[in-house]
Amino acid sequence: MTTAGTPTGKIDAVAKWSLIIGPILVVVFNFLMPTNGIEPINPENSDAYIKALGDDSGIINIYSILILLGIILYTRGIIGLWRIAPEGQSRYRMMIGVMGSTAALGLWAIVLGITLAETSVAEKLGTAIAGAQAGVPGAAEAAAGATIIAKALHAGLFGIYQTATYVAYISLIPLGGGLAISGIVRKEFGWAISSTGLVTIVLVSIFPVKTEEGVMIFGIMALIWGIAFLATALQVARQDME
Repeated sequence: MTTAGTPTGKIDAVAKWSLIIGPILVVVFNFLMPTNGIEPINPENSDAYIKALGDDSGIINIYSILILLGIILYTRGIIGLWRIAPEGQSRYRMMIGVMGSTAALGLWAIVLGITLAETSVAEKLGTAIAGAQAGVPGAAEAAAGATIIAKALHAGLFGIYQTATYVAYISLIPLGGGLAISGIVRKEFGWAISSTGLVTIVLVSIFPVKTEEGVMIFGIMALIWGIAFLATALQVARQDME
C-alpha cells in the first residue's frame, strides 16, 4: 500500500496564483466563445461554424489569447506542485503528468493558432460574400477561394483538437495519482483529477470533439477540470496560511 509522503516545502507564490487564475481563464473564456456556450455550434456544420467565427472575429481573437494564457499559467502551476512533491513514486508520477501537460500546451497553442487563422479567413469570407451580393467584381471568386481555405483549416483544427484533448487529459491520470500520494493536499483532490482525465478520455473516444455531442461533453469536462484544479489550488493556499 502506498502512503502519502511529505512535501519538500511550500509551493511558490507564482505557481500558486497561476494554478488559481489559469483554470479560471480557460473555463470562463472557453465557455464565452461564440461557438461554445450552453448551445455550442455543431463542428460538423462547418458553414455555420465558419460564419460564427467571421461574425465575432474580434472577440474570438481576444478570447483565444486569454485561453492560451490560462493554459500557460495552469502548466506553470502544476510545475510548482511537482517541484515540492516528495521523492519517489509521487514525484515520478507527477513528472510524467507535467511532461504530458507541457506537450499538450504546445498542441493547444497549435489549436488556438489554427482557430485564429480560420477566424481571419472567415472574416474575409464574410466580406467577400457581402461584396458578391452587392455585385462587386471578383468578390464571388474571392468568396469561393476563402471558403475552400476555411473548410480546410476547419478540418485540420478538429483533428489536432482531438489529439490535444487526448494528451492533456491522459496526463491528468499520472498527475492526479502522484498528487494523491504526495501529501501536498488531501488524496481526494488527486483522485478527482485522475478520474476527470480517465472519464474524459473514455467519453471523447466515444464522442469525438468534432461532433456536437463531443464538443458539449468536452465543455462539461473542461468545467470539471477547472473546478478540480481551482479547489486544489485554494486548498494549497489555505494550508500555506496556516
